[in-house]
Amino acid sequence: MNLSNYTLELISALVAVPVLLLATFSIGGILRRRAKVPLGLRYKLTAIAFSTYLPLRLYQMLVEAQVAALTKGGAVDVQVDGAAVPVMPVLLPEPLLRAFLAGGIFFGALLSVSLVQKYFWDGWFERTQATRAPRFISDIGSVLIVGIALLFIGQIVYKLDLSGLQLGSTVSVAVLGFASQDLLGNLLSGMALQIASPFRRGDWLMLDGRRLQVVEVNWRATRMRSPDNVMVEVPNKTIAGGTITNLSAPTHERASMVLVGFEYCAVPEEVKACLNAAVLRAEGVLSEPAPRVVLKDFAESAVHYEVSFWVAQEEDLVTVADVVRTNIWHEARRCGLKMPYPTRSLLIETGETSVGKMNGQACLQP
Repeated sequence: MNLSNYTLELISALVAVPVLLLATFSIGGILRRRAKVPLGLRYKLTAIAFSTYLPLRLYQMLVEAQVAALTKGGAVDVQVDGAAVPVMPVLLPEPLLRAFLAGGIFFGALLSVSLVQKYFWDGWFERTQATRAPRFISDIGSVLIVGIALLFIGQIVYKLDLSGLQLGSTVSVAVLGFASQDLLGNLLSGMALQIASPFRRGDWLMLDGRRLQVVEVNWRATRMRSPDNVMVEVPNKTIAGGTITNLSAPTHERASMVLVGFEYCAVPEEVKACLNAAVLRAEGVLSEPAPRVVLKDFAESAVHYEVSFWVAQEEDLVTVADVVRTNIWHEARRCGLKMPYPTRSLLIETGETSVGKMNGQACLQP
C-alpha cells in the first residue's frame, strides 16, 4: 500500500463530511415542514458535530488498522536512510475527534430535552391529564437527560475516573440538605401535590379566607392570582401542610346565593315569583341546576328570602351576583314589592318615667 491510498481515504472522509451534513439538514427540513418537528439551532449543532465525527473516526479506524496490519506483516512502502519503514498516513488528533463526539452527545441531549418537552410534557401529558405539566417536574427530566449525557461524555468519551465523585457527591448532598431544608421541603411538597393532584392549573382555591387562582407550581412555591389580578406565591410546604379547599372541584360550576328582605305585608308566593323571574333573566345564571328561591328567616324588620343560583365558573360569581341583585331591584319595583329599611320601635312611657340619652342612644330612666 502506498501513500496515495491513504491520501485518497483522507480526501474521501473530508468529502463525506459536507455530504452527510447536507443529507442531515435535508432530513431535518422535511421533518420541520411536514411533521412540524421543532428542529432549530440544537439540531444543526448536533448534525455538524456527528457529521464531522463519523467520517473522520471511520477514516482514523481504517488507516490505523491498515498500518497495524502492515507493521505486523513486515510490509514496507518506502526507504528512509536505507531502512524500510511503513508509510505513516495523516492521523487526526484524538482530542479533536473526542471533542466532536462530546459536542454531538451534548447538543443531542439538549435536542432531546426540547423534543421531550414538546411531545411528552406539552403533548401526551396535557392530553391525558387535561392540564399543563408542572414546570419543576419537566425541569427535573431535563436535568436527568443532560446529566446522563455529561456522565457518558466523562466516562466513555474522555475515560475519566469518576469513582471519587460518588463520595464527594454524597457529602455535598448531605451538606446541601442541611443548608436548604426549607427548599427541599418545598420541593418534596410540590412533588406530593402533583402526585395527589388536589388542584390543577386554573383552579380556584380558598386560602386564608382569600380566593386565589392557581397559575403555576414551580420548585419552591405555588404561584396564584387573586381576583384583582395580584400575583401571590405561597410556599408548597404551607399548602401541603394545610387544608386545601378547591372551589373548582369536582366541577367548575359554582353555586352562589343572594339574601334579600321584603316587608311583612308582602305575600310569600308573590315574592318568590318575583325573585324567580329576576334571577332567570340574569345573564350568566345557569338553567341547570335551576335557580331556587326559599323563605329564609323572619327578621326584625323584614322577611328574608334566599335566592340560590349556579354560574359556569368561579370568575363569574361577582359579575353574575351583581346582575341578579340589579334585576331583583327592578323586578320588585315592577311588582310593587318593597324592601324596607331597618327599623326599630321605641316605647316611651309617661308619668314617673322620663326619656334620657346616653352615648347617642335613647334609654329609659326612672
